[in-house]
Amino acid sequence: MIGPAARLKLATKAARRRRYGYAALRVLRRGLASAMAAHFERSVGARPYATELEAIRIAYARSLSELRRKFPTLDLSDPRAEP
Repeated sequence: MIGPAARLKLATKAARRRRYGYAALRVLRRGLASAMAAHFERSVGARPYATELEAIRIAYARSLSELRRKFPTLDLSDPRAEP
């Protein structure tokens, strides 16, 4: 089973392959939702868990900046980018 930060990294790779900015943003947001759900699931469990929240935040910020460089006119409020 992959960790939450790895889920976001896979989503970033998938977003890079998209042709349109709104599609890349939608894939990235889905990956973020999946990573946060996995993080929450692990943090509520009975086993001790070293939180990856800071790694998720950093990876998401880097991914967004990378998408902004690739798609300079990326609109973060585009309704097509909703997951």
